[in-house]
Amino acid sequence: LFVLNILLAKNEQQPFLIRESLHVWRDFFPVVTWMPGAVKMSWGNLVPALQLLLLFIGLSLLSLVDTYGFNKCTQYEFDIHHVFCIRKKITNLTDAISDIPGYTTHLNLTENYIEILPARSFTNVPALLDLRLEWNFIWKIDEGAFRGLENLTLLNLVENKIQSVNNSFEGLSNLETLLLNHNQITHIHQKAFAPLVKLKYLSLARNNISNFSVILEAVQYLPCLEYLDLTNNSIIYLDHSPKSLVSLLHLSFQGNKLMELNFSALSLPNLTTLSASQNGHGVIQNVYLETLPQLRSLNLSGTSVKLEMLSAKHLQNIRVIDLSNRELRHGHLNVKTVCHLLRNLPMLEALVFQKNAINSEGIKHLAKCTRLLFLDLGQNSDLVHLNDSEFDALPSLQRLNLNKCQLSFISNRTWSSLQNLTILDLSHNKFKSFPDFAFSPLKGLKYLFLSRNPITELNNLAFSGLFSLKELNLAGCWIVTIDRYSFAQFPNLELLDLGANNIRTLNRGTFRCLKKLSVLILSHNRLEIIEPSAFSGLTYLHHLDLVYNSLSYFHKHLFSDLEKLQVLKLGFNKIKYETTRTLQYPPFMKLKSLKQLSLEGQQNGIQVVPSNFFQGLSSLQELLLGKNPSIFLDHRQFDPLINLTKLDISGTKGGDRSLYLNASLFKKLKRLKILRLENNNLDSLVPGMFSSLQSLQVLSLRFNNLKVINQSHLENLKSLMFFDVYGNKLQCNCDNMWFKNWSMNTGEVHVPFLRSYPCQQPESQSLLIDFDDAMCNFDFGMVYFFCSFSVVLTTMVFSWFSAKMISSLWYGLYICRAWYLTKWNKTEKKFLYDAFVSFSATDEEWVYKELVPALEEGSQTTFKLCLHHRDFEPGIDIFENIQNAINTSRKTLCVVSNQYLHSEWCRLEVQLASMKMFYEHKDVIILIFLEEIPNYRLSSYHRLRKLINRQTFITWPDSAHQQPLFWARIRNALGNETVEKENTHLIVVE
Repeated sequence: LFVLNILLAKNEQQPFLIRESLHVWRDFFPVVTWMPGAVKMSWGNLVPALQLLLLFIGLSLLSLVDTYGFNKCTQYEFDIHHVFCIRKKITNLTDAISDIPGYTTHLNLTENYIEILPARSFTNVPALLDLRLEWNFIWKIDEGAFRGLENLTLLNLVENKIQSVNNSFEGLSNLETLLLNHNQITHIHQKAFAPLVKLKYLSLARNNISNFSVILEAVQYLPCLEYLDLTNNSIIYLDHSPKSLVSLLHLSFQGNKLMELNFSALSLPNLTTLSASQNGHGVIQNVYLETLPQLRSLNLSGTSVKLEMLSAKHLQNIRVIDLSNRELRHGHLNVKTVCHLLRNLPMLEALVFQKNAINSEGIKHLAKCTRLLFLDLGQNSDLVHLNDSEFDALPSLQRLNLNKCQLSFISNRTWSSLQNLTILDLSHNKFKSFPDFAFSPLKGLKYLFLSRNPITELNNLAFSGLFSLKELNLAGCWIVTIDRYSFAQFPNLELLDLGANNIRTLNRGTFRCLKKLSVLILSHNRLEIIEPSAFSGLTYLHHLDLVYNSLSYFHKHLFSDLEKLQVLKLGFNKIKYETTRTLQYPPFMKLKSLKQLSLEGQQNGIQVVPSNFFQGLSSLQELLLGKNPSIFLDHRQFDPLINLTKLDISGTKGGDRSLYLNASLFKKLKRLKILRLENNNLDSLVPGMFSSLQSLQVLSLRFNNLKVINQSHLENLKSLMFFDVYGNKLQCNCDNMWFKNWSMNTGEVHVPFLRSYPCQQPESQSLLIDFDDAMCNFDFGMVYFFCSFSVVLTTMVFSWFSAKMISSLWYGLYICRAWYLTKWNKTEKKFLYDAFVSFSATDEEWVYKELVPALEEGSQTTFKLCLHHRDFEPGIDIFENIQNAINTSRKTLCVVSNQYLHSEWCRLEVQLASMKMFYEHKDVIILIFLEEIPNYRLSSYHRLRKLINRQTFITWPDSAHQQPLFWARIRNALGNETVEKENTHLIVVE
């Protein structure tokens, strides 16, 4: 019933489903309540029924799953309970977070345009623990705005326009941290914080509060308050009416306008830290700290306080005091005053004395006043030399800060007594070098900071005696060269920072003495050459940073001595290859323990990755290849990376070029969990490219040019939790129907900003989730079938028609033209030939060997014949040539054979000759049959068959003795030039 009540409360849109569930429950409830005797007997039957009930409820829960992918927000890729809505131009808070899941625990709405927080703004996220609303324009918080957030522990309202704090925090009974700094608050209602009974940290810094009494009245209702920050307000006076804040531990008045430090009326029995720094309104003379018996840290830097007014007897528990920026004038009187105070603070451990223009003599006076563990003398411009035992009176000193002074010289006498010193900071000074044995007395020194000094070379003898040193920072100096002797004095060194120098070459054996070195930083140098064995001896090195150098290649076995290396950073160098061919010496072959490798941002891109480039990196877990203008991966270069869990190849676009990825590139990355391919100009994905990534949880393809996402792209990604395609060019069409429906209905994968994806079609203002995919579900199968069938049928008919009829059409055209020329365009012509010979190509041999010699040669009467290949005029249409040949010849001699009957041109010649015979009433056709042809074979040559049926014809004899008679008949037919007008039949020679 409890579960069903929750469902009823959460999902008011599905009452029918809940009612049905309740009806099912009622069916069982009376059995258990009113029939106790039957329970035992029917329990076996009841269990299956309860299982059905649970199954039914489970099915109902499926529809209650919050859809992933929101309009203005996104879930954190590694924790779905964290939601970010940063810089999304949100104005209406209620609309922006309406679709956020109720299980959200952290909500970040930073940098938006929210002005008002309406009542019950966050009732849909009751599990919220952390709410951030900084950098908005909030000026009004309605009463009950946070109602329902009983679990909230942190509320951030920094950098808004709040002017007055009223009763706006109702319901925040578990809030522990409230940040109201950087607003315009001038007034706080007396009971504004009353509901915040568990509040521990309250920040009201950087507002316009001037009345401290108003704050005290408001915080009286905070029984658990431990930290109150009032930095940078306009408070001048403290409250003098009796008040008590028992729980308060830390109080800050930094940057106000205090003219007194009189806490006589304010009891703070447990306060341990008080900051009254940077109160420069005037000299504070009224100081009363007796009501702060547990005070351990007092900050008076930049505040003018008469030290004589500080009663040491009320500061007996002080451990840390900050007296920086007091503008001492080198007079012994002021130093004596400070010394008098320090001598009477028996528990004092740390003194911060920055920006006081103290010199070496002043240091000697201070050292004699107290026994400190920590002394901070930073930013004292008068400190130029230290060479006269300035710290002899501080043998217990453990930490000394001398950064940002003007020091250019020190000697070993400076700290001859500092045997217990463990941390020394000399950064940001003027040192160019150090004398021999400069640090030799510091036997216990573990951390030495020398960064940002104009050091050009290292004197190894200067560091003699620093056998305990663990960390040496030389970053940002002017060091040009280092060699095998530079670090010979550091057998126990664990971290060496040489970043941001001018080192160009690493010589052989440079670090061979650093047997225990674990971190080596050489970033931001000008390294071009690393000699073989430069890293020899670094058997325990696990972190090597070489980013931002000028390395362009890897020497043979460059990293062979770094067998325990775990992190290698090679980003932003000049490494590149021009071919994928196998390397003889893969650069990372010996790095069996490497877990992180960065090759980001090579100057002109890596270009081409050799096929065995990553060979040996079987333990690698993180690989960064992003920000390379050009990188080509067309082989299975990642196959050796069997334990890789994170791969980033983002930001590789160069101009309009897109990243090329081979389809089988990720095949062996079975353990990959995070894959980023952002900002690469990708316009398409190869189907199944990610199918082998069964462990993949995060896939980010944001800011590419993808237009379509379909099921084949995400198949087999069983562990996927976060799929980011924000900033692509997804189109609202049927190709994206699957992605739209899947992304809106999946309860396992979060698609960030899904509800704000615009359609990329021109002149479209709609969103992808609003695309109506009804038309995509229409069955176009039958339509496609009928259309394709019609096209095929039409094509077949047209092809048949073309094959069968096109020649007939051309033939008809020629006949019509010939008829016109014969009947209507008659002209008197002079015959050029005795006969035009019509024959097929297969009979050409008979024509030239038998016919032509018999008629054009010999002693008898000869005739002039017109032959195709010999007498046709080149460049003229063949029809014109045939028509002219027939018209300029007295006769047409047709050599008929079976091949002749298959020739369309021969058929045309017979038709044209027949037309001339009928319209000119002259006997002009002579038929010669070279072989017997059945009558039915002449059916398609209708006119030829008709002529044969009415007349006899000449046949080529089989025997040679009959051939003279054959040629006599031909000559006789060619020689007959006159016929009667009414005689239109063929002349047949008997």
